[in-house]
Amino acid sequence: MKYKKLLIIMLGAAMVFSLMACGKEDKKEKKYSSYIENLIMVNYLGASDDYIKSTGANKSDAEAMYKSNIDRLANALRTYYGLDINDDDELYADLQKLSEKIYGNVKYSVGKAYKKNGRFLVDISIYPIDIIAATETEIKNYVADFNNRVAAGEFNNYEKEAYEHDFSEGIVEILKNASDNMKYQEPQTVTVTIIEEGDTFFISNDDLIRIDAAMIAGSTAMPEEKTSESE
Repeated sequence: MKYKKLLIIMLGAAMVFSLMACGKEDKKEKKYSSYIENLIMVNYLGASDDYIKSTGANKSDAEAMYKSNIDRLANALRTYYGLDINDDDELYADLQKLSEKIYGNVKYSVGKAYKKNGRFLVDISIYPIDIIAATETEIKNYVADFNNRVAAGEFNNYEKEAYEHDFSEGIVEILKNASDNMKYQEPQTVTVTIIEEGDTFFISNDDLIRIDAAMIAGSTAMPEEKTSESE
């Protein structure tokens, strides 16, 4: 069996989604702020009712948006930690549940829309979830201990799938425990621009990605453990 290593790469931003909303009524400041709030809630919390009202989306499309965002975070975590669980439906389902729990703890506030240089802007104060850095030491220690077990021959008779399952299960369990007491970094302000087109309005994909990138703090600070072969 190979010794395991931390395959740490940047935790990529998961693509979030939006639709155009109708802006016929007055009080644009309130309407635009509500739109941003609803956009965040549907993508990260799965709360779709207000988003559907403001955009005309149907329920199944809104639910698909949330599921897609959960899947993207699960896949980002799987890649981030180098978890080889492509054929492990049970553990991937656990990773999806973990992703729901992480996003269920997003912490943010949406400010009132204001006009500047002829365009409406909305400030979003986001407290980045710090689960990556918060578990860094524990995960590094876990990997070192797992490698000691590999060196001792504990996994010599394991099939590859079972070996990868055991390793990945330990990583997921550490993240689950950390999600019970979520930690946050200092708040960041993300300012988005409302794009108006006739009676409709929306925000750009770049602004969506900036919102998403601020939700979870990613880091490349953890060095890879040295990799070697074990017979």
